Amino acid sequence: MTQTADDKPTATGERSLRRRLGRPLKALLTQGHTPEKIALSVAFGIALGLFPIFGTTTLLCVVVAVVLRLNHPAIQVANQLMYLVQLPLIVVFIRIGESLLGVAPIPFSATLMAAELRANPSSLVQRFGMAGLHGIVGWAVVAPVVVGLAYAILLPLLRMASRRPHAPASQPATGA
Repeated sequence: MTQTADDKPTATGERSLRRRLGRPLKALLTQGHTPEKIALSVAFGIALGLFPIFGTTTLLCVVVAVVLRLNHPAIQVANQLMYLVQLPLIVVFIRIGESLLGVAPIPFSATLMAAELRANPSSLVQRFGMAGLHGIVGWAVVAPVVVGLAYAILLPLLRMASRRPHAPASQPATGA
């Protein structure tokens, strides 16, 4: 362990890890983009990562990043981080869509869907296909709010981070 100027012990390995992984990761995520573009990339990655059709979000992120000239690594990282949130929200988006469209809720469960998928995949699509459309409608209403909120929260943080002075490449170790 070495002592820093703040007299706090830090591991040499921690600095080395930060130098080897932190700087390249930051460079990859920023790639010369402005804080505004990075915030927009992450905000879209979050919203698209919640899209209620499982297995489509990566492609959606690529398309949106190309069309809007966003940062590909940032949008994809945000998308992947939404995976665990996406699954439970699928039902929420379906219910929102059903409510907005004024249709009766479709009763379903994950075990019922898995059993039907094994038994008769075409029946599953036929029976639950409309639920997917209802989910897309629900998501389409919520997604702009998610993008707006995420952007509003991230932008000041990223602007502040971009103004921070960068640490020097090598810091001499202080001896005691």
